Amino acid sequence: MRARTPHAALFIRSSPVTEDFTLLSYLGTAPRIGQEARFAPEAAIIGRIQAGDRLAVGRLATLRADGHDIRIGAGCSFADRSTLHIVDSLLPCIVGDRVTVGRYALVHACTVDDGCVIGDAAVVMDGAVVGAGAVIAAGSLVPPRKRLEGGWLYSGSPAQAVRKIDVSELEALRRIVLAAGASELVTSSHLPPLDMSRYRRHASSGGALLGLAGREPRVASSAYVAPTAVVAGDVRIAADASVWFANVIWADGTTVAIGQRTNIQDNCLLETGPGRGPIIIGDDVTVGHNVRMGSCVVEDGCLIGMGAEVGDRVVVERGGCIGAHAVVPPGTRVKAGHIWAGRPAREFRPVRPEEAEFFVRGKDVYVGYARAYLSAR
Repeated sequence: MRARTPHAALFIRSSPVTEDFTLLSYLGTAPRIGQEARFAPEAAIIGRIQAGDRLAVGRLATLRADGHDIRIGAGCSFADRSTLHIVDSLLPCIVGDRVTVGRYALVHACTVDDGCVIGDAAVVMDGAVVGAGAVIAAGSLVPPRKRLEGGWLYSGSPAQAVRKIDVSELEALRRIVLAAGASELVTSSHLPPLDMSRYRRHASSGGALLGLAGREPRVASSAYVAPTAVVAGDVRIAADASVWFANVIWADGTTVAIGQRTNIQDNCLLETGPGRGPIIIGDDVTVGHNVRMGSCVVEDGCLIGMGAEVGDRVVVERGGCIGAHAVVPPGTRVKAGHIWAGRPAREFRPVRPEEAEFFVRGKDVYVGYARAYLSAR
């Protein structure tokens, strides 16, 4: 993998929020982007990012480098609602040249080498290393610290080697992802809305906070709502909570309540409506990136892993954890202090003490993020 430094010409927009896309400094560090960059409406590019030439960022894609570095090579594409992030102070996100990341995919605090193709709704987790020219199939999960050899197709949750892949097929799959075409390998029809038009046309006001069915959101002064989010209807967001980029929090004829110090990370969709019941999320909860959640109750101190799907009428008891990429069927009760994992999710094991400590650290980090973003307004 070659060094990840951009060419001499840099794209830095001084206005932090535009009607087209969002480019933000974080604690005084602005993104450094090479020549010929293309940003779709509602994209967000934030903080300690260095990217080479010909960067392409799709609608509602979020590249957020606020607690560590993101380094991106030349010729990379991040499709609509894709997410890149880091682990604060611990792990950067490193992406090679000509990497293509599909719609609603998540690349988190890992290394993806040159030429890789990451399919729609795939998740690559902390500390993983994906070798050059690999393909991660749509909807697959690369677990933390997993090392995948280059030149192979990987599929499943967790991702397993399927077969070697030659250059011609790799490039054909790249073109399909870039065109949002049809492929059983790298594209998916099981995706959330890829823009905000479905939500904004029903709302009575503009900006991130929208009136819906005669009700308005109520947000504590110390809570943070990112500018590319949509928070609509009877939504209550408590002190020191945070709702991040490209999120949808949708309360149509019912209530969504988000407790103190709880964070809802980028590209989550929390939606409920008439006859479905409220979404009630307690204090000190972390909801990871790219989570989809229906009417449910999540008690204090829980963690909802990245890429998870939580059905209606689910209850996650105090200190419970839903694993990354898990699918929790409607009506499930997740036991206090236990991890549920799988598709469909089943009881896995108790949360270990060191894991519970890590949950607390993550919550504290996000309280700090919220304060930093609010102070920069």
